[in-house]
Parts: sequence; structure tokens; C-alpha cells
Amino acid sequence: MSIPTEIEIKLRVDDFTVVRTALVSAGAKALETDRELNMFFDRPDKSLHAQGAGLRLRWIWRNEALEPQALLTWKGRAVPSVMHHRPSLDISVAPPEQMVALLEMLGFQRTLAFEKLRESWRLETCRIELDHLPDLGNFVEIEAPTESAVLAMQRRLNLLGRPIEPESYIALVERHLHAHHVDDNTLRFQHHR
Repeated sequence: MSIPTEIEIKLRVDDFTVVRTALVSAGAKALETDRELNMFFDRPDKSLHAQGAGLRLRWIWRNEALEPQALLTWKGRAVPSVMHHRPSLDISVAPPEQMVALLEMLGFQRTLAFEKLRESWRLETCRIELDHLPDLGNFVEIEAPTESAVLAMQRRLNLLGRPIEPESYIALVERHLHAHHVDDNTLRFQHHR
């Protein structure tokens, strides 16, 4: 079986105004606006982390829905590159609450969680995500089938000078939670505390 590989770049931005303007001017299609809760699981011996792999359960409230959808994602070891290259499998699951119970019954433990607001766009072969994380700020992710397509879209959206964020959201959130001594390993927006 062939496992899909995601190829993407993550860029820090101050706000999304200029990016949205460039997307609209280029004819991009606005997709959905989501609120997410991303929960990460590992075995008690942290063997997934040791392998460079990850297991995430994402609850998604799409376009202000009252009930979440859920997506279970496995990610393999990243390929060294300026961009993020890693094998990735996604499976839609329902009901979301039972997936947490199932993972725990299988011996996995929740290690970390964070909320995120995501605005999704499509332009040609690229998916562009405008992500806002509590306390960490704004990021633009560009995902495409090839590195050259990612770089071409970065140029097209006038983002060539923006700093590339080489670390995953998990690494950024872990460091922030550790620095701020957050007991439950969860990064949330203020209104949900």
C-alpha cells in the first residue's frame, strides 16, 4: 500500500489581511473555517515519539457547527528538508468521544492537546491554511504535491520574505506549555479556560 506524503511549508505572519487579499486576487476558493481541538496520543513508553511518528485525534467544529467531526491521523518520520515532508494517513471517525475511549483502551495515553482556528483555501493544486494558535500567533501553511509547487505558491502570495517555521505545532506548543508550567498539557483560547 502506498502511503501519501504531505509536503508543506509553514510561515509566520503578523496577520492574515495581506494573505487573504492575495488569495482573493489570485482567484482562490475559500473552503471552510474551523475551530479545532488537536489531541496527541502515544504509548506509555513514548515509542511513537521515539520513532519520529505521531498519532493525532482532531475534533473539528466546521463553520461554527455545534457537534464536532473527528479525524484520526498517523504521521510517520519526517524527511529532512526545509519543508515538512512526512507520510500521513487520515481516517474520519465517529462518534468523536468514543475514539478517545478506544485509544485509551488500546493503551494509548493523551500527551498533549491544543486548540486552533483554521481558515482553509484552495488555489490550483495547493491548499492554503491560515492558522491561529492561542499565545503562539498566526501561521500560513501551504501544502502541494511538490516542493516546486509550494515555492511557486509562496512567491505568488507574496510570502517569500516571511520567516519559515521549521518546527511542528506540537514542538511549539510543548515548549510554550513547559515554559508556562501548564499542568494539563493543553493550550486553549482564553474563553475556554
